[in-house]
Amino acid sequence: MRRLIESTFVTLGGDIGAPQEWGPPYLFGPEQDDYGRELLFGADALLLGRKTYEGLSAAYLAMAAAEEGPPNDFVATMNAIPKYIASTTLTQVGWNATLLGADVAAEVAALKQQPGKYLLKYGTGRLDRVLLGSGLVDELRIWIVPVTTAPGKRLFEGVDEIGLRLTQTHTFPSGVVVLTYAPVGAGADEGAG
Repeated sequence: MRRLIESTFVTLGGDIGAPQEWGPPYLFGPEQDDYGRELLFGADALLLGRKTYEGLSAAYLAMAAAEEGPPNDFVATMNAIPKYIASTTLTQVGWNATLLGADVAAEVAALKQQPGKYLLKYGTGRLDRVLLGSGLVDELRIWIVPVTTAPGKRLFEGVDEIGLRLTQTHTFPSGVVVLTYAPVGAGADEGAG
């Protein structure tokens, strides 16, 4: 059975809205890059919501097209890895992706039953209401970025209360701290993670 790991960036103020604006230079550096590589290369598929899919596909296809010299294996892996997209508005997808149907929880549960490495979900949004509410997320890796921003989109906005158990912390020289949590209690497996 595969696990589902979610990785997301958030400011100290709880904003998740625009990491491309407030993330640099905190999210980039040799240690952060190694951590991100290990996380991506340990997965055999990505699970994405529509907005994350649209943003990442545009960015990584553009990076691949602009590459000069030897290929970047992180970019190549991002472009090649299978992706499962949850959307109520898209009717077709590209970027080596498969569009999930209306019962996202059932389809993700079925994906988790398949053999293989873990599923990796980037970003936080509406899809989390379904995944966390159905007890499908096994691990949350929350990258706390040491900046404050004006109120924006909030971490876990609209998600019902769930208990979390801290299983690991990782601190980078930039001040970013990755807090790894496993959901516990109702709708979640206390031994997951």
